Amino acid sequence: MCGILVSQLSKVDSFDLINGLSSIKHRGPDQSNTYIDTDSQTYIGHNRLAINGGLDAVQPMLSECTPWVIGVNGEIYNDKSELDVVKTKFRTKSDTEFALRGIEQFGVNFISELDGEFSLCLYNRKTKSLYLARDRNGSKPLYYYQSNEKFIAASEIKALLATGVPAVWNKNYLMAKERFLVGAEQTFVKNIYSLPPGHILECKNNEVQIYSYCKVLPSYPDTFEKLNINYESAINQFDTLLKSAVSKRLPNENFACYLSSGIDSSYICAMASKLTKNTSSISIGFTNSPLDESTKAEKFAKQLGIQHHTLSLSQSDLINTFESAVYHAESIVPNMNVAAKFLLSNQTKKLGFRIALTGEGADESLLGYNFFQHDIATPQKYQHNQVELFKGQAKLEKRLNFTPSAASSTFSISSTLNSLRLDEYYYTNYQSHLIAPDDELITSPLGYSQWLHYNTVFQDYNLQALGDKTELAHSIEGRQPFLDNKVVGFLHSLPTNFKYHNGINKRILRDVYSKNFPDFQVEKQKIPFLAPPNLAQDAMYHLLNELHAVASNNVTLGIYDINKVINYVTFLIKNKTTLAFSEDIIVCHILSILYLQKHFHLKI
Repeated sequence: MCGILVSQLSKVDSFDLINGLSSIKHRGPDQSNTYIDTDSQTYIGHNRLAINGGLDAVQPMLSECTPWVIGVNGEIYNDKSELDVVKTKFRTKSDTEFALRGIEQFGVNFISELDGEFSLCLYNRKTKSLYLARDRNGSKPLYYYQSNEKFIAASEIKALLATGVPAVWNKNYLMAKERFLVGAEQTFVKNIYSLPPGHILECKNNEVQIYSYCKVLPSYPDTFEKLNINYESAINQFDTLLKSAVSKRLPNENFACYLSSGIDSSYICAMASKLTKNTSSISIGFTNSPLDESTKAEKFAKQLGIQHHTLSLSQSDLINTFESAVYHAESIVPNMNVAAKFLLSNQTKKLGFRIALTGEGADESLLGYNFFQHDIATPQKYQHNQVELFKGQAKLEKRLNFTPSAASSTFSISSTLNSLRLDEYYYTNYQSHLIAPDDELITSPLGYSQWLHYNTVFQDYNLQALGDKTELAHSIEGRQPFLDNKVVGFLHSLPTNFKYHNGINKRILRDVYSKNFPDFQVEKQKIPFLAPPNLAQDAMYHLLNELHAVASNNVTLGIYDINKVINYVTFLIKNKTTLAFSEDIIVCHILSILYLQKHFHLKI
C-alpha cells in the first residue's frame, strides 16, 4: 500500500505539499517521489510500500508514449494477459503498470476493469485533466478539499490538514456520529470529503465532476440480478470464486492471517495454508476476558500446522494506545478495539511481515451481523411521525413499511450525548448527509438495511478506522478476499436463505468451509471483534485529567459543553465500578473527540 497527495493549485506554494506528503510517510516508507507540471500547477506526491515490482517500479509512473501519469495506493490483481500482449510492453512487474498500460489503450474507462483494493490518481499531461478513483467497495481511502482556487486530495485527512487546509470541526459529522449515521462522503473536518467508492472524480481548471464507473455498486445489493440457481450449484460456484479470491491475494513472501475463532478468518487462514507454505497466523488475546479467542485460534493454527503468534493485551495496553490509534484512525470510535487492531498491526510488523490477509466484508454480504438477522426474522414496521435522520427516510420506510434496527437502536446513546452538548446545539435537529436512493435502487427491507450499513459504519469505521488506517500506521498491507469483486457480486445475486437460514448465518460459507475442511470445526455464532470494556478507575481518572486540561484553556470540545462532560465522567467515577456497554461507547466517543481536537487543533 501507499500514500498519495495530489493537488492543482493557483500557486504551488499556497499549500505546504511537502509537509502533507511527509505526514503520511508511514503508508509508504520505501520510496517517496513527486511529479510536477508547472503549466497547470499540478502536483502528484507518492509514498510507496514496495511490494510488487521491486524498487524499479517507481511512482508516480509516467507513460513513455502517451500523456498519462499514474499513482496507485493498493493492490490490483488482474492478469497481464487481459491486455493485448502485442500492443503492450511491460518494463516492470508492478500492478500499477498494468493499470497504466490499460489506460493507455482504453482510457479512463479502463478503471472499471480493475480487480483489487485500490485508490488512484491519473493525470493527462495533454488535456491537463486530473482523475481520482476508488475501488467499488471503498477498501482504500481518498479524501479531497476544494476552494475557489485550490483542489487537493490525499490518502489520509491528516495529510490535507498538514498542507494547511483549515482545521474546522464538521458539526454535522459530530451530530451524525451520535446515531452512527455518518454518510460515506463525510469526514470530521468541514469541507473535506471522502470520494465515494466506485466513483471517479475529474478535475480540470478547478471544476470537479464525480460519477460512478460501475454498472452496479456493492452498496446497493438490490440492484444485482438474482441468479436462478439451486443451492448445491451455488456452493460449488462460491467455492471456486472464494478459493480464487484467496489465491490471487497470496504474496511471494511470508505473510500473516489475522485469525480469530470465527468462520471468516478461519476459512482464509485454512485456504491460504493449503495453497502456500508462506502462511502464518496472528491473533489477539485479552487477559481475563470472555471476548478472548486466542486459545481457540492457537488450537486451530496447530491443526493447520502453521506458525501462530498471540498478542496478549491488557486494559492498560489499550488505554495507553488509544490516543495514537484515534490519531491514525481519523474517526470517532465507540470502543477500544481500534487500539487493539493498532497494536496487532504493530506486532505484525515486529514479526517481520508486511502483508496480512483479513476478513473484512464477509459480514456485509453474508449477513453475519445480528442487526441483519433481526431485520430478517423480526422486521420492525414503520412508525409514523418519527424524526427523519436523513433526507427521504420517511418516504422510503413508508414505502417498505420497515425501519432498520440499526436506525433505531442507538436512541439511548444519542440522547445522552445530546444532553452533553453546548446549549446552542442542544435543540439542533440534524439530518445526516445521507440521501435515500431512488425507488429502483432499494426494493426490499433487507436491501435497505444493507444499504444503510454499507454507506455509514462500514465505510468510516470498519474499512478505514479498523482496517486500512490502523494497518498502514505500521506499513502493513491488508488484503481482503471477501471483498473480491466476483465474490461480492455473486453473494449479492443469491437468495437470502442461501446466506441466512433457520437461525444460521453465513450458511453458504459454512458449507463451503465444511466441504474443504471437514475435520476443522469453527464457532457457529459470530463473536464480534470487540475489545473488553475499557473503564477501569485509572482510565476514568486519566480521562478526567484530560478534560480538565481542555477546560483550563477555555475551549469547547467540539459541540459539547466541557463542564457537562466533566460532570458526566465524575458521576461515572463515583457511581460505577464497571460501565454498561452504552456508557463505554459514550466515553470512547468523548475521548475520540478530545484526541482528534488535540492533535489536529480543530476549531468549532
